[in-house]
Amino acid sequence: MTPIPPAERAAAAVAYLTFVPAAVILLLPAFRKSRFVRFHAWQSVLLWVVFLVLTMIALFLSNVAAAMVFLLFGILASLAMLFLWIVLTLKAWQGERFEVPLFGELAARLN
Repeated sequence: MTPIPPAERAAAAVAYLTFVPAAVILLLPAFRKSRFVRFHAWQSVLLWVVFLVLTMIALFLSNVAAAMVFLLFGILASLAMLFLWIVLTLKAWQGERFEVPLFGELAARLN
């Protein structure tokens, strides 16, 4: 196994910041051939899209149903996303391909 260059590791770690850097990295010609960077960018895009959709659904339901329950759920989901974000960023920075169940498989196929 060949070591991942530092520039690719940094780009893969930056892809986890938000949706925007991941989408930009997918469009950059410099990283089109790097399967490592593209995998992490796709995984990031998928995670952020699902998180944002779940957040919008929870916001809508909190206006309709028990607001305190959805507030608690939102806090727990945000903490879980923060922990996952830290782990994935560190794994990408270390040059490891860490797959989140379901998302990692789909990101590997999109790659």
